[in-house]
Amino acid sequence: MRNCARCHGSIPSLQNITEYNVAVKEAQVDEGASVSTLARVSHIHLFGISFIFFFIGLIFSLALGFNKWVKSGLIIFPFLFLIVDISSWWLTKIDPGFAWLVIIGGIGYSLAASVMLLSSLYQMWIMPLRQQHTDVNAWDDDSKA
Repeated sequence: MRNCARCHGSIPSLQNITEYNVAVKEAQVDEGASVSTLARVSHIHLFGISFIFFFIGLIFSLALGFNKWVKSGLIIFPFLFLIVDISSWWLTKIDPGFAWLVIIGGIGYSLAASVMLLSSLYQMWIMPLRQQHTDVNAWDDDSKA
C-alpha cells in the first residue's frame, strides 16, 4: 500500500488511495453481470446467433464433397458450442473457473461456422471462376457425390 500511495496520493489524475473510503471503493470485487443482464443478453445471443448458424447451415447443406456425417456434424457443432458458450456465462457467475468454457465455446462455434461459410463461398464464387461445375444434387445420397 505504501508503494502505491506514493503515486496514488500525489498525482491528481490517479485515485487517492491514501483515503480509506476511496481505497475501499477501489478494492471492491467485481461481481460480473447481474442476473437480469445475463438473462437479457443470453436470450438475444441464443436467438440471434442461432438464426445466423441456421442460415449458414442451410447454405452449407448444399455444399458438395463432404461426407454425410461430417456435414451433419459441422451443421450441429455451432449450435452445441453456442449452448456451451452461453451456459458458461451463467456458470462463471457461480465460479470463475468456468470462464475457460466461454473461450472453448467461442472458438468451437467460430471454427465450425468458418469451415461451413468458407467452403460454401468457395463453391459458390471460386469454383465457377475456375470453370468447375457439377450437376450433382447435394441433398441426394452423398455416396454419389
